[in-house]
Amino acid sequence: MSPLPIRIRSFAKVNLALAVLGKRADGYHEIRTIFQSINLHDEIELRPSARLELSCRGLDGVPREENTVWRAAAALACAAAPSSGAEIVLNKRIPYGAGLGGGSSNAAATLLGLCRFWELSVPSDELMSLAATIGSDVPFFLQGGTALGIGRGEEIYPLPEIPQADLVVVNPGVHISTASAYGSLSLMLTSRQAAHKIQRLCGRLADSTGCLAEIFNDFETSILPAYPAVREAKEFLMERGAAVSLLSGSGSSVFGFFSDEESALAASRSGNARESWRVFPAKTLSRAEYFQSMFG
Repeated sequence: MSPLPIRIRSFAKVNLALAVLGKRADGYHEIRTIFQSINLHDEIELRPSARLELSCRGLDGVPREENTVWRAAAALACAAAPSSGAEIVLNKRIPYGAGLGGGSSNAAATLLGLCRFWELSVPSDELMSLAATIGSDVPFFLQGGTALGIGRGEEIYPLPEIPQADLVVVNPGVHISTASAYGSLSLMLTSRQAAHKIQRLCGRLADSTGCLAEIFNDFETSILPAYPAVREAKEFLMERGAAVSLLSGSGSSVFGFFSDEESALAASRSGNARESWRVFPAKTLSRAEYFQSMFG
């Protein structure tokens, strides 16, 4: 075991595209999505301990057994290190349940961090399979960068990466249950057209940031009319100069791409004046930057 604490950055994501293609026999929905890592992050610290322990800062009301960090640590210990322990400290900054993948990212960062901390050599395919048992998005966060997710989102295929871009993320302070978001889509799916849009966007990603004009999210058709606060946040970003703005995941966070860092920072300062909002300037991360920054 490593004698020194390890600190890991656990990065958020946005969805550059999200198409819901229909309901599967197992009860889940078949999706196609393009994940994109951004540099908004939580931090996880691993310290030596004889047993597994978890403490959280900035995450109230989530039982330990439901915390993805705990679930990831317990699953890895059971599979590969049954006699190992660690004191895990999670410092939350990514809004909880906001469509930014914070919990899934925490789980993946815990798996990668504990593999290093416990000096484990777990084959990548086994780690991916273990990650998928914790949550559909967790496998993406073992890879980062720009990637296509299919199935429930757990089948991950790296894509050409977009040039680094500045964005602003707004969480308007409302909660949208994932189950209700999917339920609201049941009568309005356009699977064939959406699948074609995903395919076209995948082919244009490396061209230039001009491809960002084609980003889309099927959930917007139902979420924006039902949640005025989300619609207001999206409109705010466009009014402040975003080239394009979109819902991330099933919400409630929205993000907008800006032409430069100065414009993104100005929009962030303006948004932070809203009492119920949490606003974050951010940048996209390539796969290389993702891993360089995770343990940096």
